[in-house]
Amino acid sequence: MRHELLEEVWRIRDQIGAECGHDVKKLGAMLRREEAKYGDRLARLPIRRRPARKRPAALRKPQVKSR
Repeated sequence: MRHELLEEVWRIRDQIGAECGHDVKKLGAMLRREEAKYGDRLARLPIRRRPARKRPAALRKPQVKSR
C-alpha cells in the first residue's frame, strides 16, 4: 500500500525530470531560472559551520622540540 503524498511527490519529480530531459545540467539551469523569478520569496539561511574539533592526544603528531 503506497502513501498518496509520496506518489504525488514521485509524480512531480518525474514530471520535472521529463521537462529537463533527465539532464542534471538542464535541471540546475531550470532551478536557477526559477530561483531568479521567485528569489524574493526564498529564505536565505546563514551557513552554519561546525567548530573545529581537536584531535585526541593519541592521534596528534608528536611535536619536535628545537634546541
